[in-house]
Amino acid sequence: MHALLFLHIRHALKTGIACVLAYWISNLLQLQFALWAVISTIIAMQGLSVADSVQHSLMRFSGMAIGAVIGMGLLLIAPDSPILLGVELFVITALGAYLMRYGLRYMLASTAMCIMLLGGKMMQEAPQAVAGMDMADPLIYGLILVAEVAIGVACALLVSVTLWPVRLGDTLRDDLNNQLAKCADLLDRVVENYLDEQQHLSYKVFEALSLQTWSNHERMTKVRTLEAHIFRYEHKGLRLQVKAIDRCIEALRALLDSLNEYDEEPCDPMLGPEIRSLADSLIAALHHLAGEEAYSQATEIVRAVTDGVGRAEQRLGQLRKSEDLSEVPLHRVLQLYSFYQTLRHLSEELLLIMHNMRSLAEKPVKKRKLGKRKQEQK
Repeated sequence: MHALLFLHIRHALKTGIACVLAYWISNLLQLQFALWAVISTIIAMQGLSVADSVQHSLMRFSGMAIGAVIGMGLLLIAPDSPILLGVELFVITALGAYLMRYGLRYMLASTAMCIMLLGGKMMQEAPQAVAGMDMADPLIYGLILVAEVAIGVACALLVSVTLWPVRLGDTLRDDLNNQLAKCADLLDRVVENYLDEQQHLSYKVFEALSLQTWSNHERMTKVRTLEAHIFRYEHKGLRLQVKAIDRCIEALRALLDSLNEYDEEPCDPMLGPEIRSLADSLIAALHHLAGEEAYSQATEIVRAVTDGVGRAEQRLGQLRKSEDLSEVPLHRVLQLYSFYQTLRHLSEELLLIMHNMRSLAEKPVKKRKLGKRKQEQK
């Protein structure tokens, strides 16, 4: 709680510093519309993270640039008529509000066109000179507005990146680690209920975790497309963690379906020790992916998962050859197969993810070894 409060306080200070910097630069360049530089800075600083600042800055600048170009064209071409100006404003605002369904930049472009039209008309009626330039000229007026927005956006990005930068990749990594740990706890709980006379379990236990997966993909896209161009860090590992959580959520939903499907009298679980052993190895794998287990233990975890699947397969083959399954109700046999196959499929997915994680971790080591060999050869 205190950390979040401290984060917002720092963001407030950063926003204030960026706005003052944009205002000073506008005055230093003798630009008359410092207001737009400050407004652009505030819009660009809406998000807490660097990725949010980059996203808002790109939308603000691209929207303003598009709107200014179209607005300059309308001022140069359209005749000076109040009726025509009203029609233009109606079309621009209505079209911008409709296109906002495809992105905020279109609404920003619509706003910029309105500013360009109304401001340009005012400047034509009461000409002014700024830094030796005639502001009655729509081209000069539009370029000044774009320059003001560029100053605001640049100041926001500069402060966001250099002063207490909040990397979305770092916060996403912490959230993914917590989610993987929660997946491990939920998996343990579901398996324990199955082994304890198939006690039903509400789907609400993982609804909150399931909803977070949508946010994971959205933030991962921001990290990969926006933040990765500014900071150098390995984001492929984050993608693997996101994939592991997705697969685990799918498996938990399937396990709950198998667990809650039947209301008949409970019975002793078949493959009880084997399922418990396999689940424990999967839980260890999830904790490893969450960064709680040492990297050196990855080989042992992989061996435990593989051995767990092998023992379960061997025991299941023995049951099929014996007459034990013939005395068990069919729906219980189907429940066993469904529950075990879900665990086995999750095992395959996590083993593949761990293999890819290990490959990523070993890449820098391999590069250093290759570099040393080249130096020795020289």
